[in-house]
Amino acid sequence: MIFITTYRIKQLSKAETKELMGVFSEKGVPSTVKAHYIAADGSQGVVISEADDLEEAYRNILNYSEWIEYDTKPYLTIEQAVPHIADYIS
Repeated sequence: MIFITTYRIKQLSKAETKELMGVFSEKGVPSTVKAHYIAADGSQGVVISEADDLEEAYRNILNYSEWIEYDTKPYLTIEQAVPHIADYIS
């Protein structure tokens, strides 16, 4: 299953940013991450993951929750969704 996480970085001091980057260099991202983008202004980002089980990703997110607010949603491909939409409207 595909999961898309959007996140916003809280207002951080230089010291807090350094601490966050230290944790990131130590913990990194889970193996489920397929792509990770950050806005050019550094305020937010998007992570695209693929997993059948979210435990690894959840455990990893806990490393950063002091500095970052997350919103994660599961997604279907359009090929997965269309048959259900067609069934619904018929």
